[in-house]
Amino acid sequence: MEESINRFLKHLEQVQGSTNNTVLAYRSDLHQLDSLLAGKIKRPVAIEELSTDSIADYVDWLSHHAYRPTTVSRKMAAVRSFLNYVDIHEAPVDPRVIDTLRTEPAPRKRPRVLAMEEVSQLLTAPIRSGSPRGVRDATLLSLLYATGLRAAEVVGLKVTDVDLQAGKIARSSGRPPRIELGAILELMRKYLEEARPHLARATGETALFLNQRGKRLSRQGLWLVVKRWAGNVGLGHDISPLTLRHSLADHLLGQGRSRKEVQQMLGLSSPSSIRVLSSQPED
Repeated sequence: MEESINRFLKHLEQVQGSTNNTVLAYRSDLHQLDSLLAGKIKRPVAIEELSTDSIADYVDWLSHHAYRPTTVSRKMAAVRSFLNYVDIHEAPVDPRVIDTLRTEPAPRKRPRVLAMEEVSQLLTAPIRSGSPRGVRDATLLSLLYATGLRAAEVVGLKVTDVDLQAGKIARSSGRPPRIELGAILELMRKYLEEARPHLARATGETALFLNQRGKRLSRQGLWLVVKRWAGNVGLGHDISPLTLRHSLADHLLGQGRSRKEVQQMLGLSSPSSIRVLSSQPED
């Protein structure tokens, strides 16, 4: 991969006319990725070895080393530009990897809402892998849709926020303060009792959801989990944690729940806030 990086940097400078500062920034970001992945497998990395999982590991590593979200986004943009260059000038690159590196989409006034069948495909895909990471991802996705929690709330959860006996999970803000786990209770139990112990590296880590290094999963890491599985089942690249929150609101209203009920479940300030979460018409 190092030779391709050097050819890309030369292309930026000689063909695209990029500034010296831009070339230096891209060189730093790309060599960081190359060095990290090569160190993990103890040999040089080939382009075809880049995968959605290796990109997710890279983002987890950046978050663990306290890089700011804006810096992580910049580094992802650098890798995306590099892979686009490789795809055009050298060899085909798996489009799922490039899609994974797209920056997080901004919320829209009328966001995309998934059909019930699409939600089911997304939620059940990870568990089929049978791995601890697959169980974690299935639990994450199911929790997002079942509770309507925001991404920041989910990654901020602690193990002690889950009460398996009562079948409830605490939320840091909004109402109700505790939410019924309902149909996902057994999946949460499976994650806590079987999968999380395999991911944990230190007994003192209190975070509910862990990354591959046994540390708290970051918001960027959560976003990549959603994006990876959305791509896996063919839902496209414009799916985010917010999509599941939007879809839940839309489905609840479609089932006849009142705006007041949905407002309270999602922790919104007023029923009118639902207008930007749902495609359902006003009452």
